[in-house]
Amino acid sequence: MTEEILYAIAFTMLSSFNERQRKNIFEFYGSALAIYKQRENKNSAFSNLELVQKNILLGPWPLKEAGSELNFMMKHNINCITLKDKLYPNRLLHCDDAPTLLYIKGKENFNLPYLISVVGTRQHTVQVNRIINELMNGLCHLNIGIISGMALGVDALAHQAALAYKIPTWGILAHGLDQIYPMEHRKLAIDVMQNGGLITESRKESIILPYCFPKRNRIVAGLSDATIVIETAIKGGSMITANLAFDYNREVFAVPGKIHDSKSKGCLALIKRNKAHLYHDVENLLEQMGWPLAEQNSPQKELEFTFSPDSKRVLAHIEAHGPIHRELIANQLKINASMLSNLLLSLEMKGQIQLLSGNRYALC
Repeated sequence: MTEEILYAIAFTMLSSFNERQRKNIFEFYGSALAIYKQRENKNSAFSNLELVQKNILLGPWPLKEAGSELNFMMKHNINCITLKDKLYPNRLLHCDDAPTLLYIKGKENFNLPYLISVVGTRQHTVQVNRIINELMNGLCHLNIGIISGMALGVDALAHQAALAYKIPTWGILAHGLDQIYPMEHRKLAIDVMQNGGLITESRKESIILPYCFPKRNRIVAGLSDATIVIETAIKGGSMITANLAFDYNREVFAVPGKIHDSKSKGCLALIKRNKAHLYHDVENLLEQMGWPLAEQNSPQKELEFTFSPDSKRVLAHIEAHGPIHRELIANQLKINASMLSNLLLSLEMKGQIQLLSGNRYALC
């Protein structure tokens, strides 16, 4: 298996193929090792490669780089699964541009009976906390997993709420597993790995470029039975994810929001174009998906949050001086930027504070 992974990693280094072509080649030959053995065959899929790419394929560089990646995986307890692996996500396998391989750190049982992606804007309104908590409370009776992209805003809230309700959650990254972006999500990433996992198709030391995020979004959409868009402007990553989910014939739900709010315009457009169901509440979602409802007599789960002394200090300061810029909070309370980011994120996820424009914070 180690040899197969080595050749699979090497195969992904060829830039001449897009993901659809790569998947077709992999499925045709049946394994990465078989693909590599055909690289000098004049009648193989590689016969029309440009000279530069052919020289790369025939040379030692891909396997050398793949070996370095394999060593990194072993050192950091990272697993790698290919299209032919029985652990490969079965929902993603049905997408014609599914990644040839996935790097995973954490649990690999993401072929659960139910999977939902939750996406939305980074700069969200106050109501998002309530919507996400109600969503998780209404789903926690199922054997379900939550998928999102580990971004600021709605993504982070979705992961944190899933953890609070003890729902497995997987974060899909636009970069390799040697880094976490944004940096303030390092603690969240650790929690996600312990209760679900981090997934990426990118190798270590990969540069985060704009195109990496739409590539990441196709995995978010392809892993799930349905995608829920909480809030989004008319353009942005959440709209890309929603449209990809629609193209994959997955269900899409959108929270309508206020008609004049820029953060709702994307959701309203999806509903207007008949690409998304109007999300009203969890019961509506479950009925639309044909999933079992929670027992009517089961009590709603109440979350009990605890606050550290530093969290209480920040919360009291925002209550007294908010809306207040994060740099002012750091300077006035003499808290370093990294620690403050974690405290603010935790308070935001617990529905205590909200992020306003201009990096200002206020109570919810």
